[in-house]
Amino acid sequence: MKTKYPYSLIAVLLALIPITYFGIKLTTSSNQSSQNQTIIFIHGYGSSASATNALAKQSQQDLGIKNRLKIRINGQGQNDLQPSKLSSSGNIIQLEFTDKDTSEKDESKYIASVTKALKAKGISAISLVGHSMGSNVALRYLETDDYLTRQYPTVNKLVTIAGPFNTGIDQPDEIRKQFKNNSIDSETKLPKLQDGNFKFFYKNKSNLSPKLQILNIYGDVGDGSDGKISNFSSESLNLLINKEQPYIEMKITGNQVQHSEIRTNPRVTKQVSKFLSN
Repeated sequence: MKTKYPYSLIAVLLALIPITYFGIKLTTSSNQSSQNQTIIFIHGYGSSASATNALAKQSQQDLGIKNRLKIRINGQGQNDLQPSKLSSSGNIIQLEFTDKDTSEKDESKYIASVTKALKAKGISAISLVGHSMGSNVALRYLETDDYLTRQYPTVNKLVTIAGPFNTGIDQPDEIRKQFKNNSIDSETKLPKLQDGNFKFFYKNKSNLSPKLQILNIYGDVGDGSDGKISNFSSESLNLLINKEQPYIEMKITGNQVQHSEIRTNPRVTKQVSKFLSN
């Protein structure tokens, strides 16, 4: 695969060890200044906004964004966003879904109500950072036709951390176990086992903007998984993007790479903030 290394990202690629980089295809960065960005952090299933604290704090510090707020969204999609608290000089926004059983589809719909309000406030571009199920929610948002109109901000960058893109979660238990040993079909070049998420993402991947820059991070505790999600499942994002999509994939090994720990790993939080700042 042909790779591109913009000079502004050399430091990112050399900064931390042990990290393995795959599929590096980055174009030049957006003209939007780091300090003026609005970044939305999305937690995983059954979690809360506090799960994204380390990521949010690091990005706020490194990018120099002063305004940081939490937006709570209930099970009916109602949120407590106060537009007056948004800043035209950049925002760090941590979402919190108060109903822990809210589905991925509903969460992506509820996020759209927030981003629509941001656009109405004059915020024309955002970045999304998701951990675990939050990664799937962000990707589903980006691939849903209804949210790709001018009513919503452009999404410049997507960061996925420990994403469960093809786990068989919507399959019977006996089949879900088989997903742990999933592999690529030699003829189709796609996973032999595909769950509902993977099929949706693959079907709608053409909706991704060719300018969207993606950073995909996952941990390996030494057995080809992060202790919960197989690396194969997280790596499946590479099959769900367009051919020329600007894309970086990173496998993190060593300490603090387990599924719930990786979101607070200093190596990871630093990589995320560097990616967002370039």
